[in-house]
Amino acid sequence: MQKTDNWMVLLGTGILLISLVGSALGGQPDNGPPPPPGGDYHFMLTTVSQTITGSGQENSQKDYNITVNYTNLATFSATLTWQDEPANRPGQTNQPDELGLTAASPAGEARSDKKTASQGEVTLDFAFPVTEKTAASKASKAGQGSWTVTVEVGPCGDHTPLLPDPLGLRTTPDSGNAFTLEITYSYFMKMKGAM
Repeated sequence: MQKTDNWMVLLGTGILLISLVGSALGGQPDNGPPPPPGGDYHFMLTTVSQTITGSGQENSQKDYNITVNYTNLATFSATLTWQDEPANRPGQTNQPDELGLTAASPAGEARSDKKTASQGEVTLDFAFPVTEKTAASKASKAGQGSWTVTVEVGPCGDHTPLLPDPLGLRTTPDSGNAFTLEITYSYFMKMKGAM
């Protein structure tokens, strides 16, 4: 009989403890899932620009390696501009020069264009299917790495006289041209705080 009483006391104490713990926990408000580690964040489109000045001899080319260290690249653009130098002496005009541009992505996708002009511009654009929403779900590595951008100086128009020069005695060659190369790319950067 005493043995049964001891079991009853133990059983009653266990039930009492369980009900006390259950009522304590059951009375807490539900705050939902815990916040993500590091707090709130959003993705913002950020632009990086780099300007390179150079010059090239006629029928030559120069390679530039551009390293993009960021994920979630949205756009990459290379723009080549040039202005032909003035004529060597009075009574001459400087004929237009041909300059071209090639850009190759880290994945090997390449685009090219060229133009003959005294004042010219060539632009190559790349776009990647990245949005703020896709950047938040999974980082894109498309476009990340080393890009090769090549500036080509082709045939350069000579300095020719305004009056006819059938023997070419007053014509002087144009040996090359100066240029400006602008690299611009945008990517979605992770930022702290809610929008």
